[in-house]
Amino acid sequence: MTSMDNTKKNPSVVYSFEGRWEEPLRRGEICVFFRKRRPIKLPGKVFFYIGVPVKAIIGFATVKDIHEVSLENAKLLMSEGAITEKELIKYIGLNRKVHAIWIGNLVFFGRPRILSDLNAKLGFNPPQSFLIVDKSLEDVLLGSVE
Repeated sequence: MTSMDNTKKNPSVVYSFEGRWEEPLRRGEICVFFRKRRPIKLPGKVFFYIGVPVKAIIGFATVKDIHEVSLENAKLLMSEGAITEKELIKYIGLNRKVHAIWIGNLVFFGRPRILSDLNAKLGFNPPQSFLIVDKSLEDVLLGSVE
């Protein structure tokens, strides 16, 4: 018999964000974000880990789509991502491509899931790029969605 963890069609992922992104996410200003790396399968959900000073997973969103885009096309999406041209160029460089990840249906936890608690319970450490979420972590994260 196959484990459900291995057959899940659309696993969830955690992406790390710098602290500056917390408020634009909470205000619903971000419909798309950019990353150099992406999972092979389209994830069902993306959980938002906010680094310093928050150090917590603050919520999640449904992943609508992911496409590789050029810098020029990424610039056309800047307003949907609450990112400046300077930040975008610094992140992906000139003449490069990046993955645009479209999100919707944002949900924020009343109590963020604190890194130290997640680490103590599950050995969770924030990912450099992204992390595929296993069932035990997802159960903890969604266990008491407020």
